[in-house]
Amino acid sequence: LHQILDRNLFDPQVCDVESTNGLKTGLEQQFINLVTNTTVFQLAYQYLQAHGAAGNDKPAFMQTLFYLWFGTYSRCNPKIGSSGWEHVYSGEWNKDTIDGQHNWVRFYLLEKAGDMNYYGYYSHDGDLTGTFQYKWKTYLKEEGGFLIGTSPEFDFSLFTVCVLTASGSNACKFSIDGYPLAVTSYKQACAVGQCLSTSYPTN
Repeated sequence: LHQILDRNLFDPQVCDVESTNGLKTGLEQQFINLVTNTTVFQLAYQYLQAHGAAGNDKPAFMQTLFYLWFGTYSRCNPKIGSSGWEHVYSGEWNKDTIDGQHNWVRFYLLEKAGDMNYYGYYSHDGDLTGTFQYKWKTYLKEEGGFLIGTSPEFDFSLFTVCVLTASGSNACKFSIDGYPLAVTSYKQACAVGQCLSTSYPTN
């Protein structure tokens, strides 16, 4: 995750065409390979199989996951400048606001670099998740949320399970450490089929 974020491979402007090159594609594939080889994703994959959302052909499913997360589409027609991974893990700029950015590691790294101005929180569930207001450079996140302290593979696995089995507003319900939580997630059509539009926790 750090290798991708630290290299600033994604252009946050949704109205700029997203570039593609061998290094970027290689790091994206490496990310998929790493997170899908973890124990937490193996459990997620078994859950998806049990619920008819994944077959037994794992290589084919890995390709589906790559397209789901890294397939590109437009949030500023006709410019192809967005992907689910960029939206969720990195964050995007749309006019004067922040779109997405549902990852605590990204928030931490930007704050450490002096690019984030935290204004406060609306709500939180222990130290697990919360909703916050902040600015990334000059762009405002009026209200956004993410899980706190979780691993990249946990977020990836959870959001993948939710978008493939229970997409919609607050549709994917679960609990962590006794806190009832939910995930809102959506897919959308893209050139490679179905791509992740967004996925984020709600409390």
